[in-house]
Amino acid sequence: MKLNLLLLGLIFSLNLSAQFAQLSEDAEVSLITVGPGPTLVDCFGHSALRVKDPALNLDKAYNYGIFDTTESGFYLRFAAGTQQYMVAAYEFIRFFDNYRSQNRWVTEQVLNINLEEKQAIFEFLENNILPQNRLYLYDQFFDNCATKLRDIPKSVLGDRLVFNDDHITEEATYRDLVDENSFNHPWMDLGIDIGLGNVVDRKADVEARMYLPDYVLSGYNHATIKRNGQQVPAIKATKQLFESDYYEQKQEKLSPTLLFSVIALIVIILTVKDWLTKKRSRWLDFTLFFITGLIGLIVLLLWVATHHTTTINNLNVLWAFAPNLIIAFFMVKKEPKKWLMVYARFLVILLIAMTFVWIGKLQVYNTALIPMMIMLTVRYVYLWQKGLGGTRKRAF
Repeated sequence: MKLNLLLLGLIFSLNLSAQFAQLSEDAEVSLITVGPGPTLVDCFGHSALRVKDPALNLDKAYNYGIFDTTESGFYLRFAAGTQQYMVAAYEFIRFFDNYRSQNRWVTEQVLNINLEEKQAIFEFLENNILPQNRLYLYDQFFDNCATKLRDIPKSVLGDRLVFNDDHITEEATYRDLVDENSFNHPWMDLGIDIGLGNVVDRKADVEARMYLPDYVLSGYNHATIKRNGQQVPAIKATKQLFESDYYEQKQEKLSPTLLFSVIALIVIILTVKDWLTKKRSRWLDFTLFFITGLIGLIVLLLWVATHHTTTINNLNVLWAFAPNLIIAFFMVKKEPKKWLMVYARFLVILLIAMTFVWIGKLQVYNTALIPMMIMLTVRYVYLWQKGLGGTRKRAF
């Protein structure tokens, strides 16, 4: 009996020590939005939560965007969709000074909530930064630093917090929103478009858009909280903590569209030459099949061999066809197999199917691929009709 009482007393004392500080009436809980920066990692902006209480000498930033690229296996886990991010809490001035030094604007939105709701959010955050709770499985679209600002207040306020969509004037898909933010990084935008499946081609409503910091900012500006049968603004004050003169402008650089157009023109000219001279540029075919097959293999692995939720159902496999990686070694032979003509015809059918997929918006492709699709169509038709006939001269 005495032992049981001792254990109960120990548990009770531990619970007391684990109690969180009680916020005062002057406490504020805020949403912090940071503007974009010049690099790809920074071009989407950033978000954090702030809890401030002068009575407790408390002013913390809760940052859900912590990761370490030097950590062993980071990029492999990121590619596999298993990389965990971390939440960390530290003095808000450190957070603020970091982004001010990068010349990125910082905006604060103070939540219009009562003391009980502030306390609940504060305790949630404090519990979340404990070593056993601070890690979470990162997802670019559904669980990141921005979505935390949508979901944590929602977990406390429930259906009372309403994100209105009256400020949204145009429909947009997840892919549209990515393009909107990565326009200054066309090559990375192309890679993202190739790697993502048609999951991101569905329309994004007001809450779905809040995987991006800018849309968290605008979403809360038009959000309301139900109180005593009335709708009150979810934000009671907006403060521009730092204004920046940095604005993204289109950089003049070699774009994928320009480069692919030049490559397509060269390949089409060589194809016409092959047709007229009755020769086949075998190493050209090897290169085209090998590259499209290699890209197709990567796309396929992202679809079936990772934990990403947005790389499935990727219809880029219609042009980046993984078996091409093997067929490339058949294409380089001087006397190709007859069945390769049927294979080339099948590839033409896949490209036609891709056209209908694009027109029907079952999946939207990057426009930089248009010259490449024309090029592949011309080359595949040539191989089907003439290049793999088996009786013509072969070029080296």
